[in-house]
Amino acid sequence: MSAGTAATQETLASSLQQTLSANALERKQAEHFLASIEQTPHFVVPLLQLVSNQSTDANVRFAAALFFKNFIKRRWPQDENAEDTLLADDRQAVKREIVSLMITVPKNLQLQIGEAVSIIAENDFPLHWPELISDLVSKLSATDYHVNNGILQTAHTVFKGWRSEFRSDQLYTKINYVLTQFTEAYMQVFITTDKLIDEHAGNRAALQILLHSLMLLCQIYYDLNCQDLPPFFEDHMAEFMQTFHKYLVYMNPNAESDDDDVAGDLEEVKASICEIIELYAQRYEEDFKQLPQFVATVWNMLTTVGASHKYDGVVSKGMAFLRTVVRNPRQRELFSSSESLKLICERIIIPNTVLPESDEELFEDDPIQFVRRDVEGSEAGSRREAAADLVRGLLEQFSTETTQVMSAYIQKGLEQYAANPAAHWRGKDVALFMVTSVAVVASVGSLGATQINELVNVSDFFSSQIVQHLQDVNSDQQAPILKVDAIKYVNTFRSQLPRNLLAQALPLLGNHLGHSNPVVSTYAAIAIERLLVLKKDGALLFGPADVQSLAEGMLGHIFGTLDSADSPQKLAENDYLMKTVMRIFLASRTNILPLAPAALGKLAAILGEVSKNPSNPRFSHFLFEAVGSLARFSCAADSSAIGQFEATLFPIFQMILQEDVAEFMPYVFQILAQLLSVHQASGRLPEAYVSLLPPLLQPTLWSAQGNIPALVRLLQSYLQIGGGQLASDGQLQPILGVFQRLIASKTNDHHGFNLLLAISQFTPAESLKQYLKAILTLCLNRLQSSRTAKFTRNFAHYVASVLCIDAHGEVGVNLFMDAMDSIQPNLFATVLQNIMLETIPSVVGRVERKTTVVGFALLVASRRFQSSAGYKSLTAPVLQQLAAMLMDTTVKETKTLADRSIVDGSSAAVVAAAAVADEDLDSLEIEDTGYQASFARLATLGDIKIDPCPQISDPAVGLGQILKPIQAQLGDAVQHLPAETRQFISQAISQA
Repeated sequence: MSAGTAATQETLASSLQQTLSANALERKQAEHFLASIEQTPHFVVPLLQLVSNQSTDANVRFAAALFFKNFIKRRWPQDENAEDTLLADDRQAVKREIVSLMITVPKNLQLQIGEAVSIIAENDFPLHWPELISDLVSKLSATDYHVNNGILQTAHTVFKGWRSEFRSDQLYTKINYVLTQFTEAYMQVFITTDKLIDEHAGNRAALQILLHSLMLLCQIYYDLNCQDLPPFFEDHMAEFMQTFHKYLVYMNPNAESDDDDVAGDLEEVKASICEIIELYAQRYEEDFKQLPQFVATVWNMLTTVGASHKYDGVVSKGMAFLRTVVRNPRQRELFSSSESLKLICERIIIPNTVLPESDEELFEDDPIQFVRRDVEGSEAGSRREAAADLVRGLLEQFSTETTQVMSAYIQKGLEQYAANPAAHWRGKDVALFMVTSVAVVASVGSLGATQINELVNVSDFFSSQIVQHLQDVNSDQQAPILKVDAIKYVNTFRSQLPRNLLAQALPLLGNHLGHSNPVVSTYAAIAIERLLVLKKDGALLFGPADVQSLAEGMLGHIFGTLDSADSPQKLAENDYLMKTVMRIFLASRTNILPLAPAALGKLAAILGEVSKNPSNPRFSHFLFEAVGSLARFSCAADSSAIGQFEATLFPIFQMILQEDVAEFMPYVFQILAQLLSVHQASGRLPEAYVSLLPPLLQPTLWSAQGNIPALVRLLQSYLQIGGGQLASDGQLQPILGVFQRLIASKTNDHHGFNLLLAISQFTPAESLKQYLKAILTLCLNRLQSSRTAKFTRNFAHYVASVLCIDAHGEVGVNLFMDAMDSIQPNLFATVLQNIMLETIPSVVGRVERKTTVVGFALLVASRRFQSSAGYKSLTAPVLQQLAAMLMDTTVKETKTLADRSIVDGSSAAVVAAAAVADEDLDSLEIEDTGYQASFARLATLGDIKIDPCPQISDPAVGLGQILKPIQAQLGDAVQHLPAETRQFISQAISQA
């Protein structure tokens, strides 16, 4: 190793060590250094060497592996719309070393390196990494299972993505490529591993390694069979299934995990085998002759397996297998007798619906984790949820019989509780869970139960068994889990319960926001948030008037809970509470105004605290959405409220920008854009925003990718409010400098066009005129040097938007043509013919497509176009493409939400757009708004939609209106069009 390389490793090790520091400044400086140095050529080589260096501190090695994984995630994928910033030599070096690295590093590092392998394989295998499989096979060992486990882990990492992929020829080609090289060696390792496990049955240490190998072999078996049954595995099914059955019933004290809470490799093997046989029962039933044997074995296993947490995965996967078999009408006779149904309910379902002791402990010790695991699920799977799924499977085939059998157990649990609530609260907990399992036939997360069992009256059950747990906040002191059950019942059946019962429940849930148990208050928040977006017959079930009387109490309880947090991390822990705050603001609309000053103060205090150490991205996002929605509706009710928002938030925003709190900066820019938009009526930029503009244009801010969309949105607001002011003050040139930076990047060029569209829309044509030649020159250079479909599509839309300026006077057409001719006479004729024509139909978005049709129609209809032979000859091709765009009904409008916000610079259009956008907020789901870690768009802000021709709503009508005055001149051109197109154009003109 050269001294230079060693020095680089030392530098990396030192910086990575600093990223683990408790000192925030030291961490940030190290992160900035690593972000800058990763841009240098060959950076990845010493980074990999650092991961493999066994003499390096274990924490630093892990940090290096984690950084490498994220580096690959950021830099490896190649796309025509993004620059390739990784050298070909570095790519080859990584692929050359990474398999050996996977074999040699410890297990915790394998997981990080494995994710990097998966990303690389997804992009390069097999076309640009054909040697991968042969390399893996060549390294398999007959004796060294440490090496084998690394190879098997790598193989599984590469193959596991196939499980979720859609079928395609490309995918099948990849799988067949693997099968031809891998299956023989795979089977040999499988057979050898089984043999060695028998030989080392008394050696606990050896079994631990060998069973881990078997677990990986089982996972790979599933990977290779998940899409179709390969002939190799069909031919050898008997041998494989015999071995799988052997280990499904395998008992050996030396093989079991000695930790009752954590599954060991044997438990993982059994869970994986259950997954395999479920796959075969579902997909390859006709070939799966061993199915009855496995049904009996799994049934027996589920009735005898222990209650320890380590068996949860086995039990969940086993019940999933039985559910799949139960749902198959051809296997109905296996479960059709009343005795079979009773046994499966009594010996399998009921025991697995009892709340585990470990969950009771989690309820008390880590309440937010309890909620998160229950709401979002766990990787291992919950016994309770698996039991519920099995019930639903039985209901599909034996609805009446299953309901009757389960109802008997439910009634027994309710009676035991009624006789002695303190002693038998667990019986009611099980009963309430079983009611939900039996009653829910179909459900979706956004609505709860969408179809219920007709034999279960969920409204009567609410009145008789649920509301009693909600009427008094202080009830159920010995068993608060029953309050959670009651709240979950309301949440689950919210779409099925009548409005009067939900109206009865809503204030009771609001009271429970103040419950002393965090699980209860958090579930109350979740249920309230879901009720406030619930719609029936297209309208919100609870409107602003319904929420108004409850909002103050609800917010008081939530802010009281958040105020009690003793650290920024603890404060930001419960994102469910902050999501509910956001939803209360959205549901209240302008009725929130009386509560706004106090709420703003609370949000500002929370923001100031969590900005010291951002730890929960979801909490942060909901916090800023709450700020945005509060500002939006408060200022809509009283525009003078803007002063208080700016006075309260600006100092905190200044601190965030000064302290370089990177996670929050994109949010700050978006909120600033929202606050600035309130000043639109004044027609001038306030002085505070004018003084902020120069710092916003500094290159440092624009170097962070997450900042770019938010900064562009903020600059759009600047231009919308004071485009003329900026032009007269000479501020357009530095803004165009930003455009020049963005347009040079394949990743960010669309943001550059968004900025450019705002300049064209909101600044006077005379101001644009002096810069248009330079703008077009940059665009043409980019078209020549590195054209992409995205760039040409955006350029076509931008050209059309300029052509639409002051359409009646052909101002935009002359402005554009003068600029193009100043670069080179008749240049645009060449660009139009060779580039633009084929691009026009690909423009996406309703307003964008309308603008394109109108703009190019104005071009064709202009005197300048029709008087030039070079341009006039393009009349027919242009009309052909415009008609093709309008006749193509298969094109998806990918920007429908944003396109509803039509802004033409007039206050009337802004108000109309805001009114439409408010409807979108009724059932706003953050997960659908583009939320991600690096940049999360605030849905409460909305887009500034540039519409250069707001007077035209139907592009076909607009096309006809524009062409009608020159109908006679179009005769020859139209005659050369295909009959369908000719008819379309003629009809558009006749209807104008």
